[in-house]
Parts: sequence; structure tokens; C-alpha cells
Amino acid sequence: MSDIELEKADGDDKSKKSKLSFKEKLKRFWSVPRNRRIVIISVIGLILIALALGFFFILRPDLGADLSLDVNKKEESKLYQSPLDGTMVSKEDADRHSLGIMVENHVDARPQLGLSAASIIYEAIAEGGITRFLAVYGPRGAETIGPVRSARTYYVDWIRELNGYYAHCGGNYDALELIKKVGILDLDQFQNPSAYWRDYSRKVSSEHTVYTATSKLYRVASDKKYSASNTYTPYKFKTEVGAEARSTAQTIMINFGNASYNVEYKYDPTNNQYLRELAGKPHIDAATNTQLVAKNVIIQIAKRSSTVTAINEQGWAMETVGSGEAAVFQDGKETKATWKKENDNARTRFFDKGTGAEIQFNPGTTWIEVISPELSYSAK
Repeated sequence: MSDIELEKADGDDKSKKSKLSFKEKLKRFWSVPRNRRIVIISVIGLILIALALGFFFILRPDLGADLSLDVNKKEESKLYQSPLDGTMVSKEDADRHSLGIMVENHVDARPQLGLSAASIIYEAIAEGGITRFLAVYGPRGAETIGPVRSARTYYVDWIRELNGYYAHCGGNYDALELIKKVGILDLDQFQNPSAYWRDYSRKVSSEHTVYTATSKLYRVASDKKYSASNTYTPYKFKTEVGAEARSTAQTIMINFGNASYNVEYKYDPTNNQYLRELAGKPHIDAATNTQLVAKNVIIQIAKRSSTVTAINEQGWAMETVGSGEAAVFQDGKETKATWKKENDNARTRFFDKGTGAEIQFNPGTTWIEVISPELSYSAK
């Protein structure tokens, strides 16, 4: 037979094979002993693997959930810098809208609850010689905060520069008018009672019994369709210095003109933080039974003047826009500084008096102590 005839015969044979049905092909495959052995061994292997996995997950039902959540855990473990205090937290915590709460400091209001969770705390004289706090929360919250007290105009100015929600229990006439005029994202207890409650267990006057929780206030803000975006200018944050660059000791004393309200901060070099004392005793958060601490302490000197509201309430007005003297304490050291606030909506910023550079802060809680020029502070 010629080569041409052989090629033709071979092509005919291939053509016949290609025309075989799937059933005939399967029959031919199964007729080969070696193929049967491969299929049988493969099926038995798969059955054994399935049985082993079944028994494993019966004995460890939690593992399946762990595996299914693995991707989510990786996402949750990623940290973001909070624009409010510079700490590294989850994205949800970093993005949480700033929330300011008025907390009183009358002797009958002590010890307060929930201050240790705040990122920034402003302290200033509210009336007479009694100081009051604006505690600003963001990445951390607390389920009991208070006692909550009333608003004053300069606290409104400070929460305004953060475009924050503002929780308070009423206020003097000027403060309430300012809140309405400038469009503060208001959470006044009088209009939002569901976010507040009273605790009479301390046996004190009624004005010292109002409390709230960050979760309740955020719920009300959401119901009111308030903006959830943080639009303020964040401070600049730095990496904390090592132990070798820290001072060994430092004490800051702030004289508010009344021994019951005078403040001291004592530097703890081991943890690079300042321990706060009030009226000569450690200032305790009753919610956590821990002493309040600060990573940064700012003393801002601002002029104030006495004022009388349209309904004859005595009070104070404070110059919060403009510039003035300041001092910044961190890492056990004092930096002589200046403060500057360009307009009502601008952020108050702090600059090194020597270099003119904007000061960078340690991540963590910052206490801003606002005193008038006739009051004093010292550090040693």
C-alpha cells in the first residue's frame, strides 16, 4: 500500500473515532482496566476527604465561622488616624463625627463620669469662680457622661470650629441665641430628652443630676439627619519621643482663683503623660475609677469681660477670635507659644513662639486650659 493510501486509511479511522457518541466513548474508556482503577481510587479518595472534613467541622463548629470572617478581620485590623486626637483606630472610629458635651465641675458634681474617654477637653470659668468642661468625643465613647450642664457662648465657639454635635442642658440667653444663629448641630436636653436621664442617687441638687451617653446622642443626631462628615482642620500630630528625650519630672499649676478649682498636672515620664489633680487630689473618672490623664496640656490666655444678657443673666464673654499667648506642655517640656483663630469658623491653632512653626501634638487626650490674663499658671 502506498504512503498516500496509508494516510487516507488513517484519516478514515480518525474520522470514525470522531463520530463515536459520548456513550460509546465512555464505554471504550471503561473497558480499559487501568482507567477503571484510576476512577475508583479517585472516587474513594474524594469520599474519604469529605468524611474527614465533615467530622472536623462537627468537632470544631467555631472554625467555620472563623474562616468565613477571616477577610473581615483583616479589614478590621487595619488602623486609621483619628483627625480629632491622632490615635490609630478602626475606620469607623476614626470617621465618627465630633461630639461636644458640657460637663460641670461644681464640687457637688464630683467625681464626674466619662471624661477619660474624651479626646479634647476645654476647661474655663463658666460663672463666678466655677470652671466647666466641654468634653469632645470621637474615636471613643462612654455610656455614662456627666453631670451635664448648660451652654455658654465661648464653649459654643469652640465646638463650632469642630462643626461638632453639641450636647448641653439649656444655657444662658446669649448662648442659646448663638446656637440658633450660627446653626450649631444642637442636642439640647430640653428638645431631646430621650438622650438624657437623671440620677438622684448622690443626694445632690437637681441641677447636678443630668447624665447622657455618646450612643444615645449619636442616635438622636442620626434621627435628625445631621451631617456625619468631619469637615474641620485637624491638628498636626507627631511620633512620641523615646524615653531618653523626655524630662524626668514636671508639675504644671493652674490658678483659677479658687482652691476648690485649682488644677495641677504631674508628669509621668514612664508613660509620657500628665496626671491631673483637682483641688489637691487626683481627679478621678468615676466610670472607670482611674485618674484622668493628658498627653498634651495647652494653656491658652484669652481676654474676658463680664456681661449681662437680654434677660439680666450675669456671665462672661471671652475673646475666642484673634490671637494671644499660650503654653504647650508635652514630653515633660514646656513650649512658649501663641494661639491664633482667624475667624468664627476657623480652628484655633498653636505656634511655637520661637520658631513660628505650628506645634505638633502627641496622639491622645489634650486638655486645653483657657484662662484670662489676670489668672496665672506656673511650671517647674
